[in-house]
Amino acid sequence: MQQLSKTDIARRQLVTAIQLFFDDSDPVSICTLAANAWEVIDVLCNNNDIDSISNQSRSHIPNGKDLKRDYINSPYRNFFKHADQDVDDKLDGFDDQKCDNVIFLAAEDYMRFNTKSPLEFQVFQLWYLAVYTEKVADDA
Repeated sequence: MQQLSKTDIARRQLVTAIQLFFDDSDPVSICTLAANAWEVIDVLCNNNDIDSISNQSRSHIPNGKDLKRDYINSPYRNFFKHADQDVDDKLDGFDDQKCDNVIFLAAEDYMRFNTKSPLEFQVFQLWYLAVYTEKVADDA
């Protein structure tokens, strides 16, 4: 039997999400794994007083909005996880590109939390910064 820490689990989920992403595999699985990993990493960063990019992002979110509730969980993650109240609903307008942001947040926060990060995180970070140049500060 293996002993797994929350850090191990989050790392493994995110590595798998990134591998699936670069394999152009199932976006539902990618988004689910990335969001699960992000949530664990976010808690680890907060519990260890890490200056995470997620916390920095929170300062730019409009009043009344919440990073986890409105940007990570909604609308996809909750739809993928639950069926108790919407068993017959359909998800319209699924945009898997929104998951790119979740993967980036999770990978960046993990790297700030744990300086030993998998190569996949670094590769994804470089890919993201090359593709989403508008998200990089002008002075960076």
